[in-house]
Amino acid sequence: MTHSTSLVLMADVLETLRQKSLLVDEQLKQLLPPAEGQAIPEVRELYSSAWDYNLRGGKRLRPALCLLSCEAFGGNPQDALNTAAALELLQNFLLIHDDIEDASDMRRGKPCLNKLHGDAFAINSGDFVHAWMWRCLLANKPVLGATKTFAVMREFVQQLETTAEGQAMEIAWVRDGKWDVSEEDYFELVKRKTANYTITRPLRLGAIIAGATKRQADSLNAAGEKLGIAFQIQDDILNLAPPGEAYGKETAGDLYEGKRTLILSRALSKMKDAERGEALASLSKPRAQKTPEEMARVLELVKKTGALDYCRKKARQLASQAREQLSKKLFGLPDSQAKSDIFALVDFIVEREY
Repeated sequence: MTHSTSLVLMADVLETLRQKSLLVDEQLKQLLPPAEGQAIPEVRELYSSAWDYNLRGGKRLRPALCLLSCEAFGGNPQDALNTAAALELLQNFLLIHDDIEDASDMRRGKPCLNKLHGDAFAINSGDFVHAWMWRCLLANKPVLGATKTFAVMREFVQQLETTAEGQAMEIAWVRDGKWDVSEEDYFELVKRKTANYTITRPLRLGAIIAGATKRQADSLNAAGEKLGIAFQIQDDILNLAPPGEAYGKETAGDLYEGKRTLILSRALSKMKDAERGEALASLSKPRAQKTPEEMARVLELVKKTGALDYCRKKARQLASQAREQLSKKLFGLPDSQAKSDIFALVDFIVEREY
């Protein structure tokens, strides 16, 4: 693929995501009450903060995959709009809480809610967005009927449980000062968190809404896991080497937060003893005690090991495997724009710059 061809395909993917994002934004506005209608100032502030966070933008990858999967499996994507909106809310309330747990500073180009309003307010806002998620899912009944509505809600319950399990692993690693995280440990964590709710679940939900069998939905799991891991690895790379303003998160925030990423796992295993000791001494400090100079030095040591290049190759390898598996699982489906868009998103996930 030439550079110019790659740029054209990337532009096409971004346009697809933009179109799906507009649909999701409109659906959110139809399903959720506005802040302006709230008479009590404190309640109006809650609604405003929730709307601010949900309309900050982002890739809207999860709802897009849900809509595209539904269409690819022969369904009407309009039937999946409530669920697509719920997926966006699922991610948003998880991120609001995650930013508190990780003491993050930036999200989507703006300060995190806890930085703007304090932890207590942000936790409550996250709970509120969580309630909005269920509101969207309850709206499915007149559209999908009771059986499919409960099937979709069951997927969300399973996702919430799985995400909490992954978060428990990550929190415990930080709490216990665990740095000897293997590649297999990292993959297990990501499977439970990012891979599941970013790729696997949206693909499954779209297929279920379209009327796919359980066997068809389950067949998407393996490819979803690989692609989801590739997505997270690319996120980790962008965090340490963001290309520009579009990234929207804190540069090197993973180092300040002490995130156990594949990049750090690989880098620490390749460092000389003295350099590894120096890096761990800096990384193990509480966030408030870490200086920009120290984190710049850690990043220098990480880059020196070739860990970033290793992870880029790993992400592309996993994405290639996912594409091959998806090709087999979607082979029997009629050719469609939605099917083509899903494969274009596979490439986007490891080539994106934000």
